[in-house]
Amino acid sequence: MEYENGSWQSPVVEELHHFSLHPAALVFHYAQSIFEGLKAYRWADGSIRLFRPESNARRFNSSARRMNMPEVPEQLFVDAVCNLVDLDRAFVPPEPGSLYIRPAMIATEPCLGVRGSKEFTFFIITLPAGAYFPSAPAGAGSICVQVAESAARAAHGGTGNVKAAANYAVTLKTIEEAKANHCDQVLYLEATGGRHVEEMGGMNVFFVRDGTLVTPPVNDTILPGITRDSVLKLAHHLSIPVVEEPLQIDDVVRDIESGKVTEALACGTAATITGIGSFRFENGRVLKVGSGPVPGPISSRLHEILQGIQFGHQADPFGWVRRVESAGE
Repeated sequence: MEYENGSWQSPVVEELHHFSLHPAALVFHYAQSIFEGLKAYRWADGSIRLFRPESNARRFNSSARRMNMPEVPEQLFVDAVCNLVDLDRAFVPPEPGSLYIRPAMIATEPCLGVRGSKEFTFFIITLPAGAYFPSAPAGAGSICVQVAESAARAAHGGTGNVKAAANYAVTLKTIEEAKANHCDQVLYLEATGGRHVEEMGGMNVFFVRDGTLVTPPVNDTILPGITRDSVLKLAHHLSIPVVEEPLQIDDVVRDIESGKVTEALACGTAATITGIGSFRFENGRVLKVGSGPVPGPISSRLHEILQGIQFGHQADPFGWVRRVESAGE
């Protein structure tokens, strides 16, 4: 749907097609672009379920406000996702696959002046998805993560806590370098030189220290991940101790070496929960976490239960799962 003259106009579901934009469209020049990511899951009975779409709607509008873009009413956002997924239900693969859903908004007004657009396009596309890290072992898996010590993802006062497309552009070079070093992802540190752990290229990070799940607190440089929030709530529900506190990477290294930190895990919509088996530093040093390629017991338990909720194998005490009703029902 298009935003013109101060309001959203007639939403419609169409066959996939190319956009035609003026070369001066503001999205091309000043990066007024935001997006979300969520998934639809096929249950054993054939029904289709979404996981916490209302949370994505709220975060989408938080991004819109920060990027000087119009909000999309939350109910309209959720209804649009449900309607499209209903039409695309034949493309939702069986477990362990899922249908990835990408709502996005771009600035379309042609203008080379440095200002916010007055015209926007909101759109949603879907695609069948398999494992985010296909080379990782089954279950929670285990990946190698490169620590970015000379490149930062976000700075205080910037856009690190919203899903602005530009946030991801600045990670592409370091992620490509990491893959060249046989790493699957990148862990970013704070931009001010204090070497505090922030987040990864597209997911949040947790450590297990003396049996306690530890993660950096959300601030204006860390995205409030919906999977991160789910892990925190699930851990409390399972009586797994949880602490949100600043983590300095050198302290984390010492705790891994001493055996205090026994597990590390990444979490996000695409990756769900994935164990981290090792960290690689820019000097070439590789530090194994716990048992390395074997995901730890807390990572595995959280992965099993969260996936179980999403696919209908476990009870959902939080009301996170929403059924996508068929137009024929």
